[in-house]
Amino acid sequence: MGRRIPTVIKIRVLEQWLFGIPSNAIALYEGIGCGSVFRIIESAKSKIPDLDVLRAVAVKIKQDNLSLKDVALGIRIKNFLEHMGSSEIEMERLLEDIDIHSFKTNQPFSNFLEEIHEIHRFASQLGISIHRVHEYIEVKKKELQTLQTELDNIKSSILRKRIEYHGLQ
Repeated sequence: MGRRIPTVIKIRVLEQWLFGIPSNAIALYEGIGCGSVFRIIESAKSKIPDLDVLRAVAVKIKQDNLSLKDVALGIRIKNFLEHMGSSEIEMERLLEDIDIHSFKTNQPFSNFLEEIHEIHRFASQLGISIHRVHEYIEVKKKELQTLQTELDNIKSSILRKRIEYHGLQ
């Protein structure tokens, strides 16, 4: 039986392994055998569920040059979408649709988002749902047409009165 490996070395072995460092490099760096590294990792796997998944995530984060802030942002967005009753797939589809729209209208993505915010502010000021903005505009167009017709009638009436007035003189 070999020597007992101190806990501090076991922790360093796990940290390095989780960061994606190959087992043989860990053994060399720590001055222990490859079999010892294997046993430390296997012992941890038996106590920590999904340790392989954690390592895969850590390796992916490292490969993609991401930070923990990036990962936290992804988790926040996922939780927000779940809270809204949506999913990442639906959000991806929406973003792709917006991207296509932006391309077709030759506008930056950020302009589209600013327009959405502007419509939301407009609806909020009116005290209506953003879903009712179109309906609100249609009603206002009809009101405007009615007012324009009334104005035209008044102008015609004024013109007739002027003609009558000038005709009487």
